[in-house]
Order: sequence, then C-alpha cells, then structure tokens
Amino acid sequence: MPRLAVVLLVLPAILQAQEDSTPRRRPAGHWHIGLTYHDYGITIGNAARTHGLRINAVDADLELVNGVNLTLWRPREPLSGTVNGLAVGLGPGADTFNGIAIGLAAVVAEQRSRWITVGGLAAVSNGKLEGLAVSGLGTVSNGDIDGIAVAGLGTVANRDARGIIIAGLGTVANRDLSGLAVAGLGTVANRDLTGIALGGLATVANGSLSGFSFGGLATVTNRNLTGIGVSGLATVANGNTTGFSFGGLASVTNGSLKGVGISGLAVVANEQLRGIGIAGYTVDSRSIHGWSTALYVKTRELRGVSIGAYNRVRGLQAGLSIGIYNSARVLNGLQLGVLNRAQNNRGIWRTLPLVNAHF
Repeated sequence: MPRLAVVLLVLPAILQAQEDSTPRRRPAGHWHIGLTYHDYGITIGNAARTHGLRINAVDADLELVNGVNLTLWRPREPLSGTVNGLAVGLGPGADTFNGIAIGLAAVVAEQRSRWITVGGLAAVSNGKLEGLAVSGLGTVSNGDIDGIAVAGLGTVANRDARGIIIAGLGTVANRDLSGLAVAGLGTVANRDLTGIALGGLATVANGSLSGFSFGGLATVTNRNLTGIGVSGLATVANGNTTGFSFGGLASVTNGSLKGVGISGLAVVANEQLRGIGIAGYTVDSRSIHGWSTALYVKTRELRGVSIGAYNRVRGLQAGLSIGIYNSARVLNGLQLGVLNRAQNNRGIWRTLPLVNAHF
C-alpha cells in the first residue's frame, strides 16, 4: 500500500512534466513597420490587418488584407485570414481569397478561392474554387468547382464540378460533373455527367450521362445514356440509352435503346431496341421495334423492318424482313429473300424461296 500511494502521488507530476516537454506552437509575432492610420495605408512585415498595401516575407496568423498582399515565401501553417483584392507571391496561402491570387509556384486556400486563381504549378482549395482557376500542373478543389478550371495535367473536384473544366490529362469530379469537360486522356464523373464531355481516350460516368459525350476509345455510363454517345471503339450504357449511340466497333446497351444505335461491328440492346439499329455484323436485341440493318439480325421479337443476310426471329415477326435467309418462329408479316422460313406455316408453305408470308 505505501508503494501504491507513492505511485499515485508521483504519477500526476510525471504526466505534467511530459505535457510540459511537448513542443508547442508559438503564436506568430506581428512585428511590422506601418505607414498607416487605423490599419489603412502601407505595412512592411507580418501585420495582422492591413487596408491598402501589405509587403511581407512569410505570412503567419494573418487576419485580414483589403487591397494588395505581396509575400515572398509560402505562409506558415495553419493557413489563416482573408485577402480581398490581389495576392501575389511564390506561394500565397490564406483561409479565403476574394479577388486575384497569383502564385509563381502555387496558390493554396483553406476554405475558398474565388474570382481569379493562377498557380504556376498548382491551384488548390481545400474548400471551393469559384471563378477562373488556372495552373500549370494541377487545379484541385477538395470541395466544389464553379466556373472555369484549367490545368496542364489534371483538374479535380472532390465534390461537384460545374462550368468549363479542362485538363491536359484527366478531368475528374468525384460527384457530379456538369457543363463542358475536356481532357486529353480521360473525363470522369463518379456520379452523373451532364453537358458536353470529351476524353482523348475515354469518357466515363459512374452514374448517368446526359448530353454529348465523346471518347477516343470508349464512352461508358454505368446507368443511363441520354443524348449522344460517340466513341472510337465502344459506347456502353449499363442502363438505358435514349438518343444516339455510336461505337466504332460496338454500341452496347444493357437495358433498352430508344433512338439510333450505329457501330462498325455490333449494336446490342439486351432489352429492347426502339428505333434504328445499324451495324456491320450484328444487331442483337430481345425485342426490335423499328428498323435494323446488319449481316446478322437476331431478336426474339421483330415489329418493323429488318434487313440483313440472316434475319433470325426466335419469336414473333410482325413486319418485314429482307435478306438471304429469313427465319421466324411466328410470322405475321412478309419475308423477302433467297430462302424464307415461317414455322407457323404448314407443309410446303413453311420454307419458301423468294417470298413467304403469313397474316
């Protein structure tokens, strides 16, 4: 018991000593030379507040500048203060920029940078970027981008991006992307993409895609495609397509295609094709309502016109098929071709050359 009592008495002193030994951040000094009246005028040094012209080497614990803030070096962490007007330096940083912020290396805002933000390498806001933001390498907002954002390599919004978003390599919005988005390699929205999207290699929406989309290799949406989707190889909608879908090799809709699907090799609608399907080799859909043209047209139901070398209807054909070989399980229309097969006809009328019909 005496030992326990000693430990209990000594332990608080040990903990206090450890706490005292922890290095603490010293508050910044605000030494400066001021030619001011009530903070209006010119300050040289780390003035906390200036209305006019402020010149300093390294900003620390900045509060407010209304006017011009010229800094030589990047600020001390944590970023603080608001600059309303012009901020210029190697790497100006503050809590908020309202006006024009220009950094030879970078501009960093903790909460928001709006109007004009220009960074030689990077323009970064841990909150929002609003207005015009331009950088040589990366333009990044950990919140939203609203306005025009341009970067030599990548433009990224960790929330929504709205406006004109351009990057040499990648344009990315981790939520919705709307407006005009252009990237040399990939344009990506992790939710919905609305407007005009261009990607040198691919345009991808993990939600729905509405408007006009072009991908040099692929245009992909994991939900619905509404509007125009164009790609060099494949245009894919994992939901429905409403509008126009073109893929150099394939146009694929895992739901229904309502509109026009064109491809060099295959047009596929796993549910319905309502409109026009044109492909170099195959048009494949559970149900075709409209017009289809390919070497091989395959469907369970045809209501309209099908033109191909081989028109295969595994269920009801209500309309016209023209080809070398036409086959329908239930014909309620007309077949024109070298050989025509209607399984619901009897006897010699089941398979006929040139013309077969059942009404």
